[in-house]
Amino acid sequence: MTQTTQDSDTTARRSLPDDGQAEIRIMSADPDAAQLVWEKTATALGHHATPRRRPTRDGDGVRLYAVVDAPDRPLPGQQDAAEDSTSHLMAGPRITVDELSVHCSAAAVWIDQLARAAETPDTPVELADDIEALRREAGALRERAERLHKVARIIEGDIPLAAGFTSGDKWGSAALDTDREDFGGPAVIPTANQLLHLAGTGAWASTTLTYPEGMDGVPGSLLKSWESKTAQQRRARERDAAIAQEVLRIECERCEAGSGEHCRTKTGRAAEQAHTPRQREAEANVDARIGWLGDNPVAVDEP
Repeated sequence: MTQTTQDSDTTARRSLPDDGQAEIRIMSADPDAAQLVWEKTATALGHHATPRRRPTRDGDGVRLYAVVDAPDRPLPGQQDAAEDSTSHLMAGPRITVDELSVHCSAAAVWIDQLARAAETPDTPVELADDIEALRREAGALRERAERLHKVARIIEGDIPLAAGFTSGDKWGSAALDTDREDFGGPAVIPTANQLLHLAGTGAWASTTLTYPEGMDGVPGSLLKSWESKTAQQRRARERDAAIAQEVLRIECERCEAGSGEHCRTKTGRAAEQAHTPRQREAEANVDARIGWLGDNPVAVDEP
């Protein structure tokens, strides 16, 4: 069997005899990325030896090669259907925009293949509407992949960006300690839309710089702690759900509702909203458990 992993260059493949061995070949223009992929793949296979290392033809990249004992089980992939089961999607601890782009492209291929298979189902049934819907979704994913690919090229520094917005506002490290009331405040961490806009205006701007140059000087602590608005909103919902569960574990001093009981009015009607002291205690318990600081990137764990 053959296990081939690559970054962006084309890697030759050849089949090995069915002798219980697997071949790993990694080729990348980025030696650090190649090493990350190697470590992840070798660990999954239980292989601890050092690979053969050779430069690529242009001399800038690296090729890693090894023949290892084939595993009795497939390489780690999608483990389950849980939304947070994402480790199989990335080579490193966090997914790159380039990886997102390639995954969207792969998903488009997969959906197109599903649409083609649906043309002749096992049981005769006309699925024309579903097939066309699948193909539209595949097309939308291709457009998303192309957009993400351009953002990835921007992040890598391949595309020059305008040094500022047409309004005169700066971005990246130049936006630190600035006041920008429009469009969500200073663009210290630019959005994808802002980067694409800066790439467009960079074509005629008198002063340009690359994304790495523009972000140089942004504190590392900010880059590490940053998370998207979507993640913040999800965590806020998780916190609300955890508090709702915690409320029912606490006895209410106002209406004397016991554990597992909702608060009641003086007329005896059950309410979804807890009395303030009970709600406040539940919030304090949950926040202490999860380390909640409002918008800090802390996941909400089950009690």
